[in-house]
Amino acid sequence: MQVSVLIPTHNRVDLLTRTLSSLRDVDVPSNVRVEIVVTANACTDGTEARVAKIDERFPFEIIVVEEPEPGQNHARNKCLQKASGEILAFVDDDVRFDEGWLAGLVDVFREYDADVVGGRVKLWWKAVDKPEWFESYLSPILAGYDHGEEIKEVGLPGPVGANVAFHRRVYETLGKFYTAIQGDDNPLYRGNEVKYLQRAAGAGFSSYYAPDALVYHWVSPDRIKPDFFRQAGRGYGYSRVQMKDTFGPYTACRSIVGFLYLSALHGLGWIAAKAVTDTAREYQQLYTSNIGLGGLYGSWMRLKDEGLG
Repeated sequence: MQVSVLIPTHNRVDLLTRTLSSLRDVDVPSNVRVEIVVTANACTDGTEARVAKIDERFPFEIIVVEEPEPGQNHARNKCLQKASGEILAFVDDDVRFDEGWLAGLVDVFREYDADVVGGRVKLWWKAVDKPEWFESYLSPILAGYDHGEEIKEVGLPGPVGANVAFHRRVYETLGKFYTAIQGDDNPLYRGNEVKYLQRAAGAGFSSYYAPDALVYHWVSPDRIKPDFFRQAGRGYGYSRVQMKDTFGPYTACRSIVGFLYLSALHGLGWIAAKAVTDTAREYQQLYTSNIGLGGLYGSWMRLKDEGLG
């Protein structure tokens, strides 16, 4: 079995270098070959040259390619284009691999004949101390994905893009990632992988959670501030609208009413949590209310650009 580790990156060469360094120490099961595909997405920080130097002394083959079109899914598509593995494993450029990551991933594909595997993602509090107010229910907003110690079948689009793998047959059936949600109106591109996972569900592919396929996702200092939760919510709400295949009268009305309700209800929740200084709840309500605002903005943009069609 060959596993292609696919890493899209944009101007974060120091973080990428640290991620690759941790991959060096991963245990490789018998009869498994590993290649790494790094896509430098509109990079201007010397990513390609730095990775080329790493490749000279790395235990696995590293393929580094350029994708000039900005956007994470453009970079993901270039990764897929260059990969030759039977297993296509996407990870973010700011994770630290547990030594058992590869074995945990391969075991689930082998034992369950899985189509999609979502690896465990724990938050990595290295750049900033974990705040006293932080609660576990905020972890998914920061790309955490932790469902305990047992392997289990999960619904799609459950896994997160920081640590998700596909059997090649999924790619051969679905083709490329959807790129239309990426633009200046959606700076955080929340939900880039959701459309792909929804399509996988529609095609009848199975999905499993792999607790031993563990990575630690770096938490940057800005991600524990209100602006991050605000922007992340708006980006995800906008994305949810842009991912809809059609936007006719029924879909438009349902979206507008639903997002209006979401923004109003959780906006009030945000005010209430702020009043009693419940910071975790305040940020959670801020995030959810902004999903509503982002969805309303996305609905307006679709109506403006397409009308009811």
